Amino acid sequence: MSSPHVTMSDAKPYLDKKVLIFGGSSFVGGELFRRIGNNSIATFNSTSIPSGVKFDATTMSLADLVPDTHEFTDAVILIGDTEPDSCFKCQARSQLLNVDSIEKLIDQLIAANIRPVFTSSEFVFDGTKGEYTETDAAQPILIYGEQKLSVERYLQAATDDYAILRLAKVFGTTPGDGTLFSGMVEPIMTQSVIRCAADQRFSSVFVGDVVAAIVAAIEKPLNGVFHIAGPAGGTRLEFLQTMMAEVAKYTAVTAKSVACSIHDFDLPEDRPVDVSMSPSKYVNATGTTLMSAQEACEIICRKWFSR
Repeated sequence: MSSPHVTMSDAKPYLDKKVLIFGGSSFVGGELFRRIGNNSIATFNSTSIPSGVKFDATTMSLADLVPDTHEFTDAVILIGDTEPDSCFKCQARSQLLNVDSIEKLIDQLIAANIRPVFTSSEFVFDGTKGEYTETDAAQPILIYGEQKLSVERYLQAATDDYAILRLAKVFGTTPGDGTLFSGMVEPIMTQSVIRCAADQRFSSVFVGDVVAAIVAAIEKPLNGVFHIAGPAGGTRLEFLQTMMAEVAKYTAVTAKSVACSIHDFDLPEDRPVDVSMSPSKYVNATGTTLMSAQEACEIICRKWFSR
């Protein structure tokens, strides 16, 4: 069994700096706010959060949120539509939310001498190569990826003092949280056949590791582009089989995994096949360790079967 996972955010659950968290109602934003809430303001729009502040980036400005900005040093930008299908189907809306409003906010932050920490995506890549590093060319094939890359380039042109964190698919380890690995347990125990893509590859990353990376980006600080991803890539089918093997340690598993292609699913845009990213630059800069898929499955099953 793997040793207990400890992240930088576990070791230090708060920051000495005062931070704005745009998107505190998101999965990552909620976890970040819980860790550094004593020194931060977190915003929400449609989904309210305890101690959060209402902020609609499409209609409001930084001055509406904090008229006196001098005490804030950094702003973490997590707001946006992060669902590729939604971004494609509602392109005008997602352009306004994911690009136009973010670029306006970046301008306001820079004018207020607040350093932007922008969360981008693995989907800035076309998926033809895999194990992408920060020096690889970003060539998105999804509308969502194009929107993220557009903001990356805008931020890089606007200032030299920034952090861009490209996030892989983020997972939690709480049963029922609806993320990648925890969402596999019930189907494994209740379904006879589970179809799963054997050709879609990515480097899923633990939400606690993402929070640690954001904290590091603010504290150290980290400057430039960093890939925040798990220690190793895998296909959806490989991740499912890892979880099935772990569930089998606790109960009989009769479900069968059936390999298919990501292109077999009815999606409005073709998905990039391999968007796995190397986190080496980030790991070398911080000395941190990252949770593996195996460790995630162990933790989730331990929690699930002890309930």
